[in-house]
Amino acid sequence: MVPGIHLPALLALAAVTGHATAAPHARASSTCNTVQYNFPAGTNKNDPRAEAVKQAYVREWNQYAKYAFPKDDLLPITHNGTNDLFGWGATVVDGIDTAIVMGLTDIVEQQLKHIASVDFTKSAYIVDFFDVNIRYLGGLLSAYDLIKSGEFAGSYDDDLVDALLSQAKSLATAISPVFDTVTGLPAADRNFTTGELEQSTTTVNGVTYNSTNTAQAGTLILEYYRLSDLTGDESFRQNAQKAEKYLINPSPAPTYPGLVGTELDTDTGDFITFDGGWEAGVDSFIEYLIKTYVYNRDDSLASDMKDFWVTTAESSIQHIALSPYQNPQLTFLSQMDTDGNIMWSMDDYACFAGGNLLLGGKYLDRPDITELGVKVADSCHWLYNHTVTGLGPSSIGWFNGSDQVYDSSYDTSTYRAEAAKNGGYFIEDPAYASYPEPLESIFYAYRVTGDERWQEYNWQIFNALNTTRSKAVPYAEITDCDAPYGGELSNYVASFYFAEVLKYLYLTFAEPDVVSLDKCGYLMIYGFIGIVKSLHVHMWKEIMQILVYEVEIVAAGSSASVETL
Repeated sequence: MVPGIHLPALLALAAVTGHATAAPHARASSTCNTVQYNFPAGTNKNDPRAEAVKQAYVREWNQYAKYAFPKDDLLPITHNGTNDLFGWGATVVDGIDTAIVMGLTDIVEQQLKHIASVDFTKSAYIVDFFDVNIRYLGGLLSAYDLIKSGEFAGSYDDDLVDALLSQAKSLATAISPVFDTVTGLPAADRNFTTGELEQSTTTVNGVTYNSTNTAQAGTLILEYYRLSDLTGDESFRQNAQKAEKYLINPSPAPTYPGLVGTELDTDTGDFITFDGGWEAGVDSFIEYLIKTYVYNRDDSLASDMKDFWVTTAESSIQHIALSPYQNPQLTFLSQMDTDGNIMWSMDDYACFAGGNLLLGGKYLDRPDITELGVKVADSCHWLYNHTVTGLGPSSIGWFNGSDQVYDSSYDTSTYRAEAAKNGGYFIEDPAYASYPEPLESIFYAYRVTGDERWQEYNWQIFNALNTTRSKAVPYAEITDCDAPYGGELSNYVASFYFAEVLKYLYLTFAEPDVVSLDKCGYLMIYGFIGIVKSLHVHMWKEIMQILVYEVEIVAAGSSASVETL
């Protein structure tokens, strides 16, 4: 995430059957609530769709290893790599948890060796705190917990596994000066060469503020709680708690309860914008609220976060869960402008909300919230099911219940015809950048409801990844999801393609006991950043704690002629 660009926040949640041994400094929750559907024995056993997704990981990893390793991300058209995430090997660290879950032991061994060799205290680049947390800390901690659980194939070198935790502590310590602001809200960036902090700024009504993004400040508490629990160093938890308190006690009050804006003043802790919703810039903050409570419901701040999440969900039902004109079959979560006005538009990142609402609604026994989760997941799938490529757009707008649009420039015959064809909405931004959010929500919907139609939805999307774009570069990002072959290809494969896209797809077809959402035992966490980086979860001993890490990334690539990989 960079100032002014709000990107996806991705994290899925999952648990795995456990061992008798608890994680170091594990914190116990008071109960283990049932979230996952009671699947019959043998469900998804040897499902060839899971194997197909696994082979997709192997294929693209081999391309990365050949052309880009150990750089951060693969450039598939020009056959090289780029260091756009500080030069530490983001694809390796972000995607290792998926490889562990898939049992790709040879690849994991390569990844472990690289991670142990990195000096995470040095970088020639300006380092942004958000991606450090969701990509790197999320990846390191989730890989550590997954391997230590003993639930997955592989006999790995103990020193390399222990290095995952020591490297996480080293990196978190190196980035910790970002909290040295007046309020303790984290600054956006740190120059690892000079040691200087670099504040983001936001200008509102002619006044410029030192600012932090809501997602940046609120998408850290899971990783930092977990890091404190594993190391015994409470400073990480304390930094996260101090920042979080400004978010769940918003001043001034948001336009609608719980629907806070995207920017805060790091000097006062006040919100300076009112653009609330589940969209980029605020998304993963909302996601972490309920997941932190599931992780440790005995923590007093986590209980407050749960209450705030419930307020957000209830406020969403009342104010921003909207259907396009004369199309009640669709339900979108509208975003708001900086003044708090409803815009009748939604970005792809808000599609994570379906899964988050399903998780929280089921965990808290709130059928009304769960129902909204199903509606949002269904509507986000609809966006994929009605394009030429079978992939979804970056953002949409729609005509509201009074047949009006937020931006009058969209009130044209062209957009009205498109809305009539699609079910009341039109595409604002047609680009597709390997978005994991709809896949995440579809995965949750399957695991919570047991309805096999959700598996079919993710299988359709997986096939679209393979067949509707260039066969030479099937996983490059595209400029237009509603044009043949996606319009132009972008020369980029984001780390979260490995960390989230393939993980959610794989787990949709794997046996339900693989990263179960509620089986008491030992839980795991997966890298965004996962959803926070992707799928992450923790629970332990007889009771389980769930921890999930989320992810966001800036993915910008240039178009070029296609060469065969």
